[in-house]
Amino acid sequence: MAMLPYITNCKIVGVHAPSELCAYRSTGPTNDYGVKNPLRVPKSEISRWSFKFTLILLFLLAAPLLSHADESERLFYLINQRLTLMKDVAAYKYSHHIAIDNPQRENEVIRQARDCARRLSLQPDSVEAFFRLQIELAKIVQQGWIDTWQSGEEPFPDQTDIASLHDEIRPSLNLGGEKILQQISRAWPELESDRSFESNLKRIEHLIDNPFLTDAMKHRILFSIIKIHKQPVFTGQRLKQILHDGVLRIGTTGDYQPFSYINSVTGQLDGIDIALATELARSLEVRLVWEKTTWPTLLPDLAQDRFDMAMSGITRTLERQRLAFFSTPYHQGGKTAIARCSDASQLNSLEKTDQPNIRIIVNPGGSNERWARQHIEKAQIVLYPDNNKIFRQIIDKKADVMFTDRIEVWIQQKAHPELCATMPDVLLNRAKKGFLLPQDIVFKEYIDLWLHQLTYTGQLRDIFERYLGPSQTHDLLSEHKRQPMHANPYENSQP
Repeated sequence: MAMLPYITNCKIVGVHAPSELCAYRSTGPTNDYGVKNPLRVPKSEISRWSFKFTLILLFLLAAPLLSHADESERLFYLINQRLTLMKDVAAYKYSHHIAIDNPQRENEVIRQARDCARRLSLQPDSVEAFFRLQIELAKIVQQGWIDTWQSGEEPFPDQTDIASLHDEIRPSLNLGGEKILQQISRAWPELESDRSFESNLKRIEHLIDNPFLTDAMKHRILFSIIKIHKQPVFTGQRLKQILHDGVLRIGTTGDYQPFSYINSVTGQLDGIDIALATELARSLEVRLVWEKTTWPTLLPDLAQDRFDMAMSGITRTLERQRLAFFSTPYHQGGKTAIARCSDASQLNSLEKTDQPNIRIIVNPGGSNERWARQHIEKAQIVLYPDNNKIFRQIIDKKADVMFTDRIEVWIQQKAHPELCATMPDVLLNRAKKGFLLPQDIVFKEYIDLWLHQLTYTGQLRDIFERYLGPSQTHDLLSEHKRQPMHANPYENSQP
């Protein structure tokens, strides 16, 4: 039988289980909260239920069933259920020879926790401390189960009983983390009361019944919960919120030179926009936090408050302006083409490039795809998802041409001697880059004034020169004077 999920009832929070599920409901004794002890359900049966129902079983079921328990008890029960899942995690990792430590996954858990904290008006740093402790204890529990199986104290589960880490366990853990934070918000009055502290210590010792955790470890859980703070919410006042929190969250793609990319030597984010963001955080006297985003999810991520603003060489467009604000422009340019140098003379016009035997490569969700689909009629359009490796496809003759911003063409032909601009003196449109902002005029006014001062003092030019050199900086910062090839000189493009 599969280790996931735990079934305790047939109708929870408006969700109705199929009749097969009720047949597995426990008829045995109840636990301390009047909840029947859960039975494990065969994976063959799970596959017949809706995916949504499977995921909500563990965490959406637990707390509401405790009708006579107080909010703190419900919270401790949820934490215990999440720790119980570590046996499933350990089984999967052990059977697949995967290390317990997974820094990338841990960082994702922290990111999700901080996002959820903001939505619930909890202080993100205090929530992060709580989840880092959860991660630490989760690894202790996982190692405990592995040691138990290796010593023979308990037989290792049959392979058919091991739940999928990616399809079953992690979605439940993600949901569980959110439910725990929601319950912390509900339990706040009880948790902050000095009168309930001693009783909560005893209850957490009793309710978290994992065999690998000591009472001292359980006490640490309670202490970390108590340290979670409520956060004032300044609705529609982004600047005030940033100054209060002491944190500026910047969304960036990390795949667009010279604005935002991963430095191959340091392994860290680098680029013009990265340097500008550092200066902006310094002007605000706050800590800078990077949030990963992508071109297709740029606007949804901003709308979901995953970051305060985005800086990644983003082109100002009317489509984006409908949903967000932009700063004043800090760079003006336009599109041109890049190809293998051996083919450049044969592809030195749009007419010669737009032929059935030519493969034009584009990254989905951004400028190049949109521009190509608007202007290319005959050539083949090839989608390639990794913007960091897309130019290698041209070098390897898996594509022939890419239309992108002139500044990127210059960077890439410098990095790859095999590549050349096919129309070096021609811009096919005009585009201005700005920082993507929420629709908050006070915040925008601050960003615009900061950017104006940066331009006036020469710092903006200094940052461009750091990545491009003096001569190229002069050309690129003034390239809006060039005349475009098409009739509409103000046609917008992305990325």
